[in-house]
Amino acid sequence: MTNKYLLPLLSAPLMLAACGSGGDGSPTEGEYKQTVKITELDFPGISADVKERTIAQMEQAAGGGTGGLFCMKGGDNGQQWKEAAKQMSGALGGQCETIKDEGSATSLDLEMTCKGTAKGDINIVMTGQANPDGYDSTMSFDIKDPDSGETAKLAMNIGAERQGDCPS
Repeated sequence: MTNKYLLPLLSAPLMLAACGSGGDGSPTEGEYKQTVKITELDFPGISADVKERTIAQMEQAAGGGTGGLFCMKGGDNGQQWKEAAKQMSGALGGQCETIKDEGSATSLDLEMTCKGTAKGDINIVMTGQANPDGYDSTMSFDIKDPDSGETAKLAMNIGAERQGDCPS
């Protein structure tokens, strides 16, 4: 398994960047700076050098060419958490099923499984907590390679901090 299987998964944290609502303890509308820190990257056959380069590429790509800055809207009472998970399911393809969804407007507690994706079968766990000035969350992926049957692991911390109002 190579990083070609893992790099497309980086779109998941970018989808979470849309999360927020405001007025209910969740992030208020404004411009935020997102940070992504890869905490685990383990797949069969990866050398230490390739692992290090892949982590650097993934963390750099998380900025999306914007330095991690994005604008977040408010007023949805936590529905964007669910929308982000739905978008991620669509991006992964295959048959995705939500196993656990115990989140709220200010918390994320979700587990999904996607079978038959181009990257293999994927189990996803997302947890997090939001506050008026940002959020902190974790995501982990267990990816079973369709060719070898081996399992790869990817985990990351994703956070965002309010920088001010969105530019006009």
